[in-house]
Amino acid sequence: MRVLVVHNILWSHYKAALFSELARQCPSQSAFLVVQLAESESKYQQLGKAGAITHDYPYELLHEGPLHTLTLAKKVQGLVRAIRRFKPDVVNLSGYYDPAYWVVMMYCRLRGIALVLSNESSEKDGARAGVKERIKEYIIRQFDGFINFGSSSAQYVLRLGAQPRQLLTQHAAVVNEAVIQSVYTQAYAQREDLRQTQGLAPHQFVFVGRLADEKNLPTLLKAFAWLKANEPQAHEWELLIVGDGPLRSQVENQAGVRWMGGQPWDRIPAYLALADALILPSYFEPWGLVVNEAMVCGLPVLVSSQCGCVNDLVQEGKNGYTFDPRNERELASLMQSFVQQNDADRTRMGQHSLQLIAPFNITRVAKEIWQGYQRILSAANS
Repeated sequence: MRVLVVHNILWSHYKAALFSELARQCPSQSAFLVVQLAESESKYQQLGKAGAITHDYPYELLHEGPLHTLTLAKKVQGLVRAIRRFKPDVVNLSGYYDPAYWVVMMYCRLRGIALVLSNESSEKDGARAGVKERIKEYIIRQFDGFINFGSSSAQYVLRLGAQPRQLLTQHAAVVNEAVIQSVYTQAYAQREDLRQTQGLAPHQFVFVGRLADEKNLPTLLKAFAWLKANEPQAHEWELLIVGDGPLRSQVENQAGVRWMGGQPWDRIPAYLALADALILPSYFEPWGLVVNEAMVCGLPVLVSSQCGCVNDLVQEGKNGYTFDPRNERELASLMQSFVQQNDADRTRMGQHSLQLIAPFNITRVAKEIWQGYQRILSAANS
């Protein structure tokens, strides 16, 4: 079996981890190749170069610049050339929005090559009606299998016409557990010393992300201000903000808020080690991989109901809470409940996070994907 994966950017470090694991598990009589369209996207360039990320898998890079500078003609030419040269039995596309992928899809259909779609979209992404949905239904019918980020994305492709037997996995929202746990463990061992050195309060909520409108920082800041003014135990709590962006000025001068600046992805676990719980208040997230990161570290989570991960990763009162991102008082009340718990209760919630994140283990997911490739190829040849 020969599998060729088409992906948009080399920079994506969590996809690099998954591709590396897929390459490690590649059966002895099979071959695996990833074709990356471009090195990065402009919005990621400030976060570091793709060369700083480990790519332990065979790949070809079509364009060394940012994705938006790669023309449609060059994409199509490069992808078709790679398919002809590699001669795959299965082509795994990382989406269906790029017209170049439509050409590849038609080419594979004509050549009898099995098609797999990696899908991150769900019903939460926006309005789901009209002509666009009919077009998507047609596109979905062209694929033989689906790799889904979570249960919500799996339900979405099923609604668009996929069959349950075509679902390879619904746990593909993976993170680089080895790096996260290594950095977290080292930092946690120095947690109290670091808190004292930096003059931090005994307890911390943490937000990790870009400081931009869609992350809904004003609601978080107002909820935290209410908490500090109305909950006596909140004097022992601060809010760590890890990230940078256009709303930076809003977080720099609020009482009890510590802005830690933007950080490389592999340093984030060191800041999670200082925290007692993660808060993700976004108006919308297709998934919210920072929730996975926190849960791999054994943290409880407070997550906006508009994040795609909530159905899979948040059990109310067990490992955290969900909330309406437009209701600051609801968030404040949940933060207050969390502050009023004791350390043992918060530790139990963190342990439940570890249980819930287990199905998203990267080794386990890669195994499911390879089994799925084999299953759809066998079905196509029967």
